[in-house]
Amino acid sequence: MPKTIIIADDHPITAKGMETILKGLGFNVIGLYTNGLHAFNNICLHKPDYALLDMQMPGMCGLDIVKNIRAKNLKTKIIIYTMFTDISVFKQAMELNVNGYLLKEFAIDDLKECLNEIEKGNNWYNPKLEEKLNNRKAEFSPELYCKLTTKERSIVNCIANNMSSKEIALEQFITEKTVESHRRNIKNKLELTKKNNALLVWAIENKGFFSLMD
Repeated sequence: MPKTIIIADDHPITAKGMETILKGLGFNVIGLYTNGLHAFNNICLHKPDYALLDMQMPGMCGLDIVKNIRAKNLKTKIIIYTMFTDISVFKQAMELNVNGYLLKEFAIDDLKECLNEIEKGNNWYNPKLEEKLNNRKAEFSPELYCKLTTKERSIVNCIANNMSSKEIALEQFITEKTVESHRRNIKNKLELTKKNNALLVWAIENKGFFSLMD
């Protein structure tokens, strides 16, 4: 039996184009809506397998629909598609565990891959946005910094001065292996990304903040 899907977009031409593509992929499109509130009500009524939602619509925006769907514990898988590349909005979508996030300019090319990944049980986000999120400047958080031990703060200061692990080990009278262990713990406490240079970038950019606290 074909998977069911509802499309919500206040641009009828765009919605019809997505309908054509989805039908070509074997989906049963059971509704097209230009108003977010109407889309939400019909998602609750019909409980489709999927909902493809524009971010900005009259009545209710895409993220508000997601919040309400999650609150009702509906099993409908949600894909947001939008022309906006605002990282804060993308982050909100990730926090709501949106199943897919497409940019309209790439939607035709990315839609099939997105659906395939969701069918496998994975979430799919446009790689360009995910890369921007991972590369964003990490803000200084006094609360997180206060979680660091005296030794860890000392190592952060060394890192901010662009010292290598070998140089830090010599200065702190510890082994390089111990330095690497401290680095991992510091990254976890500061909630930094897993990128290799994330701690170095954070330390250099925020040296002026944490040096005032020590």
